[in-house]
Amino acid sequence: MNVLESLEWTNWKNYSSKTKRDLFSQVLLYFVSPLRRVSNITLSQFELAGVKCETFEVDLDDETFVFLPGKKGAILGWDSGTQPLPAFYWDKKNLITNPRVEDYIKNYGLNTTQEWDTFVNESTSSLRQVDIAPMLVQKYPIPTGCRFIGHLNAVTGEFIGTVEAYSIVEKDILSYLEAPQTFEATLNFEFPSEIFQENQFYTVLNPEKERYTIYTHQVCSQEELIKELNSQVYDLLSEDQWEYAVGATTRRLFRWGNELVEDHSFWQNQTHRLVSKPNMFGLSFAGNNRRYEITCGNQLKQDKWTNCRVPLLDYLPLSTYYRARKILSKQERLSPKDYLYRKAIIIDQLS
Repeated sequence: MNVLESLEWTNWKNYSSKTKRDLFSQVLLYFVSPLRRVSNITLSQFELAGVKCETFEVDLDDETFVFLPGKKGAILGWDSGTQPLPAFYWDKKNLITNPRVEDYIKNYGLNTTQEWDTFVNESTSSLRQVDIAPMLVQKYPIPTGCRFIGHLNAVTGEFIGTVEAYSIVEKDILSYLEAPQTFEATLNFEFPSEIFQENQFYTVLNPEKERYTIYTHQVCSQEELIKELNSQVYDLLSEDQWEYAVGATTRRLFRWGNELVEDHSFWQNQTHRLVSKPNMFGLSFAGNNRRYEITCGNQLKQDKWTNCRVPLLDYLPLSTYYRARKILSKQERLSPKDYLYRKAIIIDQLS
């Protein structure tokens, strides 16, 4: 058996930790650019919806990547409509309408199960069987045109990261975070959720940790992004690779299972925990509908969606196989407020 065959999931999952380490060392040797700084190699166990995978996390230039074993004959796409979801997930009794919902109702009706089945099938990629190569995939997506430089504590002002890059934008960023001068204004003061100056910087607040993730920014198109990644010996995932990375061919509409309960009970909290949890490969995907994630083609994954309180409509953009109705142009200027991407290294041959 050659090395690439050993990296197929059906073989990989049966190996000892030592054998996996030996194989992964060859992946790093042959496929990761010698210009990358490799650190924090960790063998980790991930699980979601009953699917387990023991695999490696590794930092390349301080960005975390996860190794995904390959799979021949992977079944991707969806043609099963609403199965096996219960009908109350598409009950419209609490519907808060918006123009997109009105358009869906006009075109699909969305009254009968059959109409919902048609809508779901036409909102997802077609059923297909493909071979997926092993790959290293960035654990967390990043906004388009952005380069991570560090974190800024919103309360203390402490910055941890690449100080030289931060010093160029520090003054402008801190100007947005200055506390009001009067007591009355302080009572209503909130840190901005994001700060963006095109071709300079983009920052996003993590409210739980009270810190900003800081990126430098240079506007780009998909075509320019792919060219830049290729020069760094990285790739953008194809739609096939993206769907495999999300759902691991579990044949579920959603990577976490079928829970879509839309209320404020214990069960809703459990659903939120599952949606936000890293998947069975240890990859993190958005648990909200704020941005698209791009692939190397014109199909966009995930969506920008305003919740309408119909669970199936609100959760469908988070489906493994969802296709946004918007088609991406290669020359479109990609705002970091609208689009995410993640780097990958495809392991398709050994030199």
